[in-house]
Amino acid sequence: MTLNLIIGVFIWLLGLCVGSFLNVVVYRLPRDLSIARPRRSFCPHCQGLIAWYDNVPVVSWLVLRARCRRCGGAVSAQYPLVEAATGLAFVLVYYLLYVADARAGVGQLELARDWPLLASWLVLVAALVACAAMDLAWYIVDVRVTYVAMAAGLVLHGVWPEVSKLAAPVAAGPLGAAALAVGLGSLVMLIWGHWRVLACEEDGPADADEDAAGPAAAPPQRTLAGGIIASLALVAVALWLLVLTAQAGQGSAGPFGGAVPAAFGLDAGKGIAVGAALLVLFATMVLAGGQRRTADDEVREAIEAEQGQARRLALWELLWLAGPILAGGLAAAAVWQVPAVGAAWRAGVAWGLPGGFCPLGGFAYAMLGLVGGATAGWLLRIVFTLIFGREALGVGDIYILAAAGATAGWDMALLGLLLAVGFAVAGYVLSLLLKQTVIIPFGPWLALGFIAALWLSRPAAGVAAEYCDALHYTWVRQPEVCGVAGGLLLVGSGVAIVLARLARRAVERMEK
Repeated sequence: MTLNLIIGVFIWLLGLCVGSFLNVVVYRLPRDLSIARPRRSFCPHCQGLIAWYDNVPVVSWLVLRARCRRCGGAVSAQYPLVEAATGLAFVLVYYLLYVADARAGVGQLELARDWPLLASWLVLVAALVACAAMDLAWYIVDVRVTYVAMAAGLVLHGVWPEVSKLAAPVAAGPLGAAALAVGLGSLVMLIWGHWRVLACEEDGPADADEDAAGPAAAPPQRTLAGGIIASLALVAVALWLLVLTAQAGQGSAGPFGGAVPAAFGLDAGKGIAVGAALLVLFATMVLAGGQRRTADDEVREAIEAEQGQARRLALWELLWLAGPILAGGLAAAAVWQVPAVGAAWRAGVAWGLPGGFCPLGGFAYAMLGLVGGATAGWLLRIVFTLIFGREALGVGDIYILAAAGATAGWDMALLGLLLAVGFAVAGYVLSLLLKQTVIIPFGPWLALGFIAALWLSRPAAGVAAEYCDALHYTWVRQPEVCGVAGGLLLVGSGVAIVLARLARRAVERMEK
């Protein structure tokens, strides 16, 4: 048994156990229950504590046939699905980072040296699974989960010796200083906002995307057959990845031989395995999201009731963000225009400790990712809310983007967002076969998008570099071409917006 396989099996088992804990988080937080008391899991029907041998991830649910041993009450298929999906996602991340070398911007990773990067990604995966499950079941994103991921990303990048390879090109410049200022300014605004909420009880409960408000309606129950099939598929693909991990450790070319074409930066065997893992996760999310919920109508009615004030709310949010934006602009200008400030900032970011540690540089890089992800989310929310006159992106999704940026990097957050939009459109079209609704929980697709972004990291970086070089060459030699292309892009965006509005109205008429 190779070292790679031993580590891979450990990561998989760890993922299954973490998934079991995430079930506690997903069940208790939306109900405003403590995740610490009671310490052991309990049956939601009879409230009896569950014995350890009935709490083995995936296996216990299958052996007991989705029933409580004590009272015979039905146990949702959510439990094995969350556990199996977390285990598969953990194995997939380890495989992509340490076996397939998928992460752009870093060389060959070594677990003994680069464990903070793996730990950061695993924390992100756990947070994504929890947020996706809550979003699918309740249309809720509890931001306390994303806070944990953000904090972990900031700390772990600070203790990662190799972070300088990623941090040096961007974090040491004006963008890094601006991100730190925006992050600190946003933290002050958040503390002030939470203090206002706590001090003003007459304002009522916080928004579901911003706090752990109680669920409006019970989540759908999954069928026994569907839960068994989906769970076994997730476990089977995880085992396939473990087999490939063992073969990679032995120097094998994989089950498809040695002379194979490249597939998304990997050989065909690795590419098919990763693609199968993402496909199984995609199918699981489509099936889970396609279940009808009574909360669908409530969420839609709430959105329609707030539609008349959506643009005003977006403008207020822009005003709220003006302070951090101003702080970031001043910090960037100071680093750019004042030589002494710029030199001090670069020296601080480059300051290191014995062993290659670069704590301030790692913290600055993680903060740049956090702010970059949040900025992309706020731009989408505000711009498209102003265009369509209704909420375009939930605040909870913005927190997920910020958490992804802090743990995985700004490039992974932006690429993951782009891929998530494609996954969401495809999943929405397929889910229309199962239910009729214009409500799209975006959290699950963000989770899938970030994992796919790690897979496509190297080819995406290559394509981006080529396009940047071509754009720079065109701008220098023929700037009028850039002007024409920009005009066509604006026209195309306008046409796409009109078509989107027409498609939305058509779906709404189908619902009626």
